[in-house]
Amino acid sequence: MFVGFWQTPTMTGSKATPTPATPIPPPAIEAVAVANTAPGAERGPQQELIDLRYALDEASIVAATDVSGKITMVNSRFCAISGYEEAELIGQDHRLINSGHHPKAYFIDMWRTIGAGKVWRGELCNRRKDGALYWVDTTIIPLVDDRGRPYRYMAIRNDITARVAAERRLREQTALARLGEMASVVAHEVKNPLAGISGAIQIVRKRIPEGSPERAVLGDVLERITALNATMEDLLQYARPRPPQVRDVDLSLLVASVMARSAADPLLQGVDLSAQVDALLVRADATMLEGALLNLVINAAQALGHRGSVRIGCRAVATLIAGGPAVAIEVADDGPGIPADLLTRVLEPFFTTRHRGTGLGLAVVQRVTEVHGGMVEVQSTVGVGTVVRLVLPVRGPAA
Repeated sequence: MFVGFWQTPTMTGSKATPTPATPIPPPAIEAVAVANTAPGAERGPQQELIDLRYALDEASIVAATDVSGKITMVNSRFCAISGYEEAELIGQDHRLINSGHHPKAYFIDMWRTIGAGKVWRGELCNRRKDGALYWVDTTIIPLVDDRGRPYRYMAIRNDITARVAAERRLREQTALARLGEMASVVAHEVKNPLAGISGAIQIVRKRIPEGSPERAVLGDVLERITALNATMEDLLQYARPRPPQVRDVDLSLLVASVMARSAADPLLQGVDLSAQVDALLVRADATMLEGALLNLVINAAQALGHRGSVRIGCRAVATLIAGGPAVAIEVADDGPGIPADLLTRVLEPFFTTRHRGTGLGLAVVQRVTEVHGGMVEVQSTVGVGTVVRLVLPVRGPAA
């Protein structure tokens, strides 16, 4: 796969000038390998290139592009992690796997660096063909001519998806330890008294005649108490989610229930809600999963200003979780989208861009997904819309 790329250069100082090299067909490569691996045989330059090809192909994700960024070569590990066939990648550029996670300035800096003939190193979040995200530690090496101008770029990457996930979990666990302590105080000092206050106001309100201004005021107070109680519930669920009661869940029935509840919500009456669900079963807590999905639908409706389209989708994906098959549950909208500089923060607890928002909606969804052994992915394009994807193991959370 690397033959034709590994050309012996002519060295000029510290730079290399490519010289034409006739690609050796596979039989010839095998003949060279046999000849040079015979006892006592001297290992020639061609065998060294074959050895280097093998070692690099086994160890890393490798690709080469021309100066415009068009992909000219990929190795098998690139195809495996991206989910694309070699023929689908050659001639394309890396926007094909762009996840939208990084701001444009990140790539501008990268191109400025390699365009100047300097090596660029960084971490990139890419998107597989099936939509799943993965992280790679990346080194891009410009190959330059004797005038210092790049004529080809070679990118060597290593999969760091597991490391990035572990680092994120460590940060969250530290924050959750502090949040758990606060949640205990909230439950005792705030939530319990709220129930008594709400009950007393309802009794007083019933004694006030219909149409009275005081009755309307008390109704507004009850709404605020209800909203505050909902925030407390979100906080407690995020800080201390209960263990899931796992059973076989038919995703088509789950989505149908969410659709029915959404249709009865006055705030969702202006939203065109549709669903496309494959016949799938997953081991999960139906109540927790339904609540998370409804939360996503409400979030999408709020992003639309309660006018627009929201689509629910469920399908099997090629991504493996804990070595087993997985399903993806998606909620997509055609709203304004999320700017790139905010996209990395939308799953953080207490982060919100909405007036009176608590910033706990997506954070709770992520917690529910994680206790099921899954992960949350967010993809968004400004002016096009947003997709929130829950990727769950079919076999349910690990014991």
